[in-house]
Amino acid sequence: MRNEDVCVVGLGAMGSAALYHLARQGAAPVGIDQYRTGHAFGSSHGHSRAFRTFYHDPIYVELAEASLPLWQELETLSGEQLLTLSGFLDFARKGNAAFEAKVHVMQGLDTPYEVLTPEEVGARFPALRLPADTVAFYTPRAGFLDANRCVQAHLSQAVRFGATIHEEVRVHHIDLDKDQPEIETSAGRYRCSRLIVTPGPWASDILQALSLPLHVTRQQKFYFRPRDTAAYQPDRLPVYSDNETQYYGFPNHGPGIKVADDTHGSVTSPEAVDRTLDLQKRDDLKQWLEKIMPGSDVSFVEGATCMYTLTPDHDFLIGPHPKNPNLLVGAGFSGHGFKFSTLVGKILAELATDGRTPYPIERFRLSRFG
Repeated sequence: MRNEDVCVVGLGAMGSAALYHLARQGAAPVGIDQYRTGHAFGSSHGHSRAFRTFYHDPIYVELAEASLPLWQELETLSGEQLLTLSGFLDFARKGNAAFEAKVHVMQGLDTPYEVLTPEEVGARFPALRLPADTVAFYTPRAGFLDANRCVQAHLSQAVRFGATIHEEVRVHHIDLDKDQPEIETSAGRYRCSRLIVTPGPWASDILQALSLPLHVTRQQKFYFRPRDTAAYQPDRLPVYSDNETQYYGFPNHGPGIKVADDTHGSVTSPEAVDRTLDLQKRDDLKQWLEKIMPGSDVSFVEGATCMYTLTPDHDFLIGPHPKNPNLLVGAGFSGHGFKFSTLVGKILAELATDGRTPYPIERFRLSRFG
């Protein structure tokens, strides 16, 4: 039996961040993952994730704004560029109710933004040509995160500040009957004074006793390389999102221009997910890209599969387990959680060490579906 003060199970975006913030607080945490860190089997790998403050709900704007300085601090500590503030451009045809609801929320907050016509978009970002009946909403304090680097920076800095990482250790069972949670693993049993579980798409399996109403969907992303890359670099092109199609894309970064469909794919599981590329989806996204970027002359480079873990209300699950306050959970990030991961890690670390956090997380309680 290993006796540890604080353990973190699952070292993707949220778990790596929790491990980092715990270590910075001097907690000497132990991190456990079923694979080698940086693996591509979950939802935290890849070259980019959008960082945006344009949301339908003020709570997410507040949390995104609170995440920004934490990412910048991690950049300073790690010496790595993690966040590129290329801006974020959201657009829709006039009368799009969901888009207008987000605009209404933003207009009531103290967050910088601009409303742009298609002509103004084209003047500022020459690569883009939006339909004439489009309205665009631009936020400058936004852009994208380098996902792989973010996870690695959290982990490397966690170790620097005193964390220990146990890789390739599979969790078989979590025993909540005792005050201190115990974990049965492939490497033996751990007893933890406090346990943080951030299981990504494995949440339903590892937290079976909660019967959480989560489902996992198969998502795919594709990279295209433009003939001339100069006009598609992050200093000349923002992250962009089409509220009509739910397609979105990035500037040229990593293998090329990344594009994806934000609508939910087929229901799956981490063990059964089909990683074969959907060529029809690839072609649809290529046509969309060429429509809003005429002259880009893009060619397909590569694609990959990932997963969303969705709650019924698309809000997160953050907080103590209803049956044991010494077990804290971060799960169900519903396809839009990565940008918040450094803040979620801080929140979980605060709950583990202080039993409270100043951030507004009551809405994310695990018991709300009970």
